[in-house]
Amino acid sequence: MNTNKTVLIVEDDDLVLESIDLHLSASDGYQTIRVQGAAGALSHMQNAPGIDVIVADVILAGPMSGIDLCRRAIERYPAIAVVVITADTEVECAEIPLRGVFLRKPFGGEQLLEAIGAALEKTGLASA
Repeated sequence: MNTNKTVLIVEDDDLVLESIDLHLSASDGYQTIRVQGAAGALSHMQNAPGIDVIVADVILAGPMSGIDLCRRAIERYPAIAVVVITADTEVECAEIPLRGVFLRKPFGGEQLLEAIGAALEKTGLASA
């Protein structure tokens, strides 16, 4: 699948960040940007528009969660697709933004690609 989409990966765990980046980089058409923490993600979104998808962990260092980050991203960029990831069993799908996709850790590369595809479908960007 050739998507030509830019994915912002927001994760504090270096191993998870690297794993997601490797899965997406190995898939045709995804460009990735890796950042740690919500502050870095917000700064990157301001300085580098053109991000199509955010994959964000729920638990991030600092006062802002990945869910809050995704909500702010949607407010600023209404067409952005979001995938919220977590290993926290207390987090429920209902907590994520309405059009977001929820993915529980651990997950495989195929599950990640399916979640990103579903998030793009919700925004109408899947074939754009």
